[in-house]
Amino acid sequence: MDYPGGNCSLQIPKEAKDAVRAWNIGRVENCRYVRQGEVNHNFFIRTSKGKYVLRQAAHHRTSAELEFELSYLNYLRDANFPYRIPAAIPTTNGELFIALQGRFYWLYEFLEGTFVETLNKSRLTQLARMMATYHLLIEKSHLNNGKPHSDLFNRTPVLKEIGDYRAEILRRNRANRADAAFVKESKILEPMLRGLDESPYSNMKRYPIHGDINPQNLIWKNGVLVGLLDFENVSTTNGPTIRDISQCYNTAFRDAKVKYRLDLNLAKQFLTYYKQYHLMSDKEVRH
Repeated sequence: MDYPGGNCSLQIPKEAKDAVRAWNIGRVENCRYVRQGEVNHNFFIRTSKGKYVLRQAAHHRTSAELEFELSYLNYLRDANFPYRIPAAIPTTNGELFIALQGRFYWLYEFLEGTFVETLNKSRLTQLARMMATYHLLIEKSHLNNGKPHSDLFNRTPVLKEIGDYRAEILRRNRANRADAAFVKESKILEPMLRGLDESPYSNMKRYPIHGDINPQNLIWKNGVLVGLLDFENVSTTNGPTIRDISQCYNTAFRDAKVKYRLDLNLAKQFLTYYKQYHLMSDKEVRH
């Protein structure tokens, strides 16, 4: 088949194949579902003209939210953010995204590189510099997604992770001592998390932040951090920039030996590097 949407894996929904036809990207030679990401679906598309990613937005996203995300990406590019980020390719009708069977789709050029799970000193420094550069641009952007302030302590995903892991333990026929301790202590931790008082930090400025800077969204090439992916949260999240740091702590700075324990040494090193490029108040550091 010589039309966009042809020669695709049978695992890819028909609507994704049909969506590709909206773009003039040449003859499709290969396409496959990218098994990464829980909310949005990505499809890798190789054509006679190049390599692309077709992104299917989450079912609950509105057109206004997607428009804000794409304008946010445009702002970063116009502000000379020195890292590669997705850039929406217009359809043959000049639109940046299409609606098909109740879902939104948009297309961007595939960003070459790899994902790295373990951060050494060099990578840690690069990550800190990238995040500081990104935050400085967002703090002076005046971008406004019109959403209310988000949970400062990021309780919802933390509580969900605790609940999911506890349910996994309880499904097993046997639980070791560590698992039993987790179940017991998590029942003490949950009400503490729910009862955290945000008022001492209520005067922190809030911004439409990325909210999910983790190893799976960072692109590396030859040991150099070259790109950042997955900006969908910017259209719904308003929080202080330290939320990005705390999310990074939760995902990138885990102890190599104990799955759910923070590596304090890595966390301290990161904060030291970050502060070289972005000043932080004592309140932010304590948080």
